[in-house]
Amino acid sequence: MGYTLKAYLGKTENLNSILERFSEAQIVDLKHGFSLIPMTEELFDEINNDEASAGISTFEFLDKKMEQKTIELVGDKEIAYVESDFFGGKGGHIGIIWKNKQCVFLGKFKKGTMNKVLKKLGVIRTLLKDEFETVGLDKNRHTEDWIE
Repeated sequence: MGYTLKAYLGKTENLNSILERFSEAQIVDLKHGFSLIPMTEELFDEINNDEASAGISTFEFLDKKMEQKTIELVGDKEIAYVESDFFGGKGGHIGIIWKNKQCVFLGKFKKGTMNKVLKKLGVIRTLLKDEFETVGLDKNRHTEDWIE
């Protein structure tokens, strides 16, 4: 079985400006005050007005236009955008964090990146769970499953 996720992540109150600005955005509560907004194709198209721009690193969806609109909306708040792709135990995560209208972290596509992103956002892991499990990102296996 695989695991795929493309989403904004952050403390729930930090994601509200995205939710308010884009009609296709849907917020999903996680644990410990964190939430995600799944990056559906419809949300991506709404953000980019159906016009893609230059990509960032090895992200599939994140491009310069999307980053600029995100930075404008969140201002001094801290949020992340992450993508995960695993199948048969192979794959990885990639993530970026913005705060104070700039990129403060850009992780490479590898297995430990999601936990680094979550830790930098303030997730404190529990004794038997990593940051990923602590906030409940193991609940669903695909981006679309979060909004069904």
